[in-house]
Amino acid sequence: MKRVRSTIGLLALLICAGQSLPGVHAQPGFLSYVNARFGYRIAYPADFIPQGESENGDGQAFKNAAGAELRAWGNLNPLGETVTEALRAELDRCADAGRRVTYRRAGKGFLVISGYEAGDARIFYLKKLVSPRRQVGFELVYPAAARERYDRDAAVMANSLRATSRPR
Repeated sequence: MKRVRSTIGLLALLICAGQSLPGVHAQPGFLSYVNARFGYRIAYPADFIPQGESENGDGQAFKNAAGAELRAWGNLNPLGETVTEALRAELDRCADAGRRVTYRRAGKGFLVISGYEAGDARIFYLKKLVSPRRQVGFELVYPAAARERYDRDAAVMANSLRATSRPR
């Protein structure tokens, strides 16, 4: 009985603190996208319209009326690319696309890159989870003029991105 009470107390504390539990999504104004093929999930703003899952089932694109775009994807990691190697590859892709990177960070099992594109008119934010078996991630691109709103959205999405099961 004491254990049940302490578990209920912990759940109440997490709910009051506005934290979501693993596998549970309770962020107001956001919906969840779950990818069965690569076993990941992400919360996305409710005003984003899904564009249909990709033909190979690796992810989905979303758009909203304000011109923001979100792409979520997954892929296998057959060569066991490390976070450092994945970061270098993403930075090379950014350079090839003419993006100006202003922030980069790599940690245990993840990387984040952000910056500007289209003459600083648009901001991009990319987060990727890297493991020996797979990589899953998302990229949000939005108008720089609406930075305040989308910076908050990017933070929610970044915190919600989770690997949920083994890739099929």
